Amino acid sequence: MIETSDLFWKSEEDAWQYDEYARATFARIYPVIADQILERTRITRGTCLDVGSGPGLLAIALSLLSDLRVTALDSSQEMYELACRNIRDRCMEDLVVPVIGDVHAIPAGDASFSLVVSRGSYHSWDNLPATFQEIYRVLRTEGMAYIGGGYGSARIREEVLAHLRERGIADYAARPPGTRFRKISVREIQTSVECVGISDYRIIDDDSGFWIMFRKNREHLFPGSSAVVKTGRENLPQFHDGFFFPK
Repeated sequence: MIETSDLFWKSEEDAWQYDEYARATFARIYPVIADQILERTRITRGTCLDVGSGPGLLAIALSLLSDLRVTALDSSQEMYELACRNIRDRCMEDLVVPVIGDVHAIPAGDASFSLVVSRGSYHSWDNLPATFQEIYRVLRTEGMAYIGGGYGSARIREEVLAHLRERGIADYAARPPGTRFRKISVREIQTSVECVGISDYRIIDDDSGFWIMFRKNREHLFPGSSAVVKTGRENLPQFHDGFFFPK
């Protein structure tokens, strides 16, 4: 598993600079990753949640390449505003809906989404088991999650890093790399997934990046328990075709 170096910015005040970077240097990765998600999960219609969506570029790519209606969830007000602008600029308000919220307490009812995705945000989650359980909760039966990080291919990764070095953003010999994210081991990922009772999962660690896929095959049970988990969130909004609708 490759640790990501400090390639861009750390504070919400830099959100607009990050958006410019993402739309220029980084833009080429999103259609590639979206295509890989659709191919690997085989989910191309229904509702999708993009967790830690930032300016919404992966959510937009997924919607453009499929029949999915996508909810783009991010905890940052600045990123929400950027996502609104990017969606509006592409006239995609009917297909991609930005929402402010936290992955540790996703503001959606149980079984709201056919697909949950996230690129580049899981390193910053405070509690991996809790977030995996939340993602599992909002998945519909036979729905899938695709969580991780990467550039889509080794070639794109090298092209992006070369461009960043030209701009003085990426590390080079005279500038030691910083640490943007805490390093998470494969074993920690496995333990976090299994401890909340998720058994149908797959880890991908190749040129496309590092990803974990899992499927919701049945009602979520606590390990060793025959009782269905009660979340106490029955009155949260449901997401029908990607939109908020109160029950």
